[in-house]
Amino acid sequence: MKIKTRNEILNEVIREGKKHPKGWKAIFGRDEKLLSMDYYVFNPKIGVYLLKEYQKNPYEVKGIGGKIARHIDDDIEAEISKLNGDFGIIQGDFQKILKNLEKGIHPQKIFEAAVKGEENLGITMPVKGKASASKDAFKNLHNMFSSKQKKLDTKFEKIAADDGLYRPYE
Repeated sequence: MKIKTRNEILNEVIREGKKHPKGWKAIFGRDEKLLSMDYYVFNPKIGVYLLKEYQKNPYEVKGIGGKIARHIDDDIEAEISKLNGDFGIIQGDFQKILKNLEKGIHPQKIFEAAVKGEENLGITMPVKGKASASKDAFKNLHNMFSSKQKKLDTKFEKIAADDGLYRPYE
């Protein structure tokens, strides 16, 4: 598995989402051991991505990720069938948004157009699908992939430690 930055993984998922717009699913949760937010994002035609991130400060999110599986096994498929929400990756063109706001288009309409996949008013959602934040589903998926994500966990732990995530306040 090649470890990539948070933005590289999101861009890769977006590229894949443009090729395969349907069938995306995700399970989100917190890795209490490493203090990271973990996002398993998958598509039956693509495989499974894991993104681990943390909020470094109010203005910066840092993270890394990788493709941890090229296909989805039946046991994973059974686990992800318990989805109860929606998710999406949003891309924005700030210049286009500002021009539309200046034309009098309400921000809510710009966002709703993106969600519905209508005309591009400055925001698009190239990847969207069903999601779950169930602690049990997350824990089960985390355990299923524990051997495949060790390299990613080790790298994340080093980055987070270098940033002082594990140091107490002094």
